[in-house]
Amino acid sequence: MNNIAKEVYCISDGYVYILGIKTKIQNKNDLEPIMIDDVLISENLSMKFRYILGSLNFMFNETLSANHNIEKKQYIAVKIVRLLLRIIEIFGSSIESSEIEKIIYQLDAERVELKMKLT
Repeated sequence: MNNIAKEVYCISDGYVYILGIKTKIQNKNDLEPIMIDDVLISENLSMKFRYILGSLNFMFNETLSANHNIEKKQYIAVKIVRLLLRIIEIFGSSIESSEIEKIIYQLDAERVELKMKLT
C-alpha cells in the first residue's frame, strides 16, 4: 500500500481530477462556486463538496499511515476509493440540477460513516 499516490484529487486547468480521472466538475478557484456538468452550484454546496473531497483525501492518507492491521487498512482504503469512484460515476453522467444538492448531502453522509470506521 506504500506505492499508492497520496493525493486522491487535484485541480488542474479548472477541472477536478479524482484518482487521476478528469471529471465534469469545474473549480476555477476556491473563491468561486463549483460548476458540475455545466450547472453552477451554490457557495454553500461548493464549500461542502470541497470539504468532502478534502476530508476523503485526509482520511485516505490517515488510513495509509495508521497503525491498523493490514486488513483494516485495506478495508478502509477500498471503501474510500469506492466512494471516490462513485463521485466520478455520478457526476460523470448527465445529472439533473435539482438532484445535485441531494447527492452532495448523501455523499457527505457516506463520508461521515467512513470517518466513524476510522475511529
